[in-house]
Amino acid sequence: MNEHRHEIPMRWADIDSLNHVNNVVYLEYAAQAEHALIADRVVERRRPGSVVVEFSRPIQLSRRPVEVVTQVREDSLVQRIGVRGSDRVFATVTSSFGAPDRVEPAAGVAEQPLTLRPSDLDHDGSVSVPRVFELLQESRIPYMATLLPSGPGGVVLATVAVDLVRPITGDDVVESRAWVDRLGTSSYAIGAQLVVDGAVSVSSLAVLVGFDPATQRSRALSEVEREGIASGLRPPTR
Repeated sequence: MNEHRHEIPMRWADIDSLNHVNNVVYLEYAAQAEHALIADRVVERRRPGSVVVEFSRPIQLSRRPVEVVTQVREDSLVQRIGVRGSDRVFATVTSSFGAPDRVEPAAGVAEQPLTLRPSDLDHDGSVSVPRVFELLQESRIPYMATLLPSGPGGVVLATVAVDLVRPITGDDVVESRAWVDRLGTSSYAIGAQLVVDGAVSVSSLAVLVGFDPATQRSRALSEVEREGIASGLRPPTR
């Protein structure tokens, strides 16, 4: 099997308010391992068409480095993220290099402008994959605050699937669009798009699951949560 291992020390800046590695940082770990493979000429530099992240459990701050195991396939990279000395997989990042389908901008949903920073840009002047995920996170969090003004109960991000339809450059004026795609008893999905000049550059779907920190188990959403989240359900298209 064509696998490669890279160790990456953690930083304090990687950690969120729960003492867990921030969700976006997993993409930075994956990108750092990929850059090492490019430097070693194991893989060529390619921009993925889609990236899927599956979060299994949170990584807490540790002196032990993060370990990224990358499986190189013909049309994808599969990167399992763990911690040195543990067999546990905390997240899996799958980057596929096929061209994604083009989609139309969502209508009748929440919209907000986003501001790019020079640090968002990659070597080629386009927004890097980790920063795309950060922009999507910046879209979801304020949007959810409008649906749940008192704040959601405990939730964890289970998966994020992102289609990178077109590169976003530093000169682009970016607008985000967000909506509730579906709602279940213990989970819900947030759709989001990054739109430039009326065309979708990035499309995503994030699944969030109710979580009880005391028991470390999934939980049912409360009626108050369900009512607020349901108000954001996207109108059906015909």
